[in-house]
Amino acid sequence: MNQDLYEDTWMCCGTSLLWDAQALSRLCSPEAVRSLREFLRLYQAGWPEEALNLIQNRTLVVAGLDAAMDTLSPGEAVEWLENTVYPAILDFQENVAGGGGEAALIFWLADRSRVSHKASENTYHWRCTGEHRQQSIPLGRCVWNGAEGDVRRIVATDVQEIARHIGLFLQRIS
Repeated sequence: MNQDLYEDTWMCCGTSLLWDAQALSRLCSPEAVRSLREFLRLYQAGWPEEALNLIQNRTLVVAGLDAAMDTLSPGEAVEWLENTVYPAILDFQENVAGGGGEAALIFWLADRSRVSHKASENTYHWRCTGEHRQQSIPLGRCVWNGAEGDVRRIVATDVQEIARHIGLFLQRIS
């Protein structure tokens, strides 16, 4: 596993999964968060600059990935993530973020407890609910094309210097 990330690099480059409400509120107002549907529309439209509205001209925060996964069976979710969401992430990295270093794409996940790390495989999974609660979706494989070996845990410290794991960060999908 890579070294934890304590600085705010994730706010201005790479692709991240974030689940800490305090960190999100420090980054932007709720009105600045874009829906997954808007994200996919921007991708389909070729990332029009006048509609992109990046936070501080560097960051796009997207909510709704978790809800979308929950509406599908695990197999359908994997197929949809790999065939619809991943190409949009890769295109954002190449055409908006200048290869990953000039802008950040952050997916807001409301429930941290549903993200699990399988240390033996160094993989990240999304725990399903409802009738599929015994299954998981290989989130890292689908979102980062399996580049979990390069993923860093985002860690924040509070006033009392207590560290909290608030998300996951990948500088660049290769």
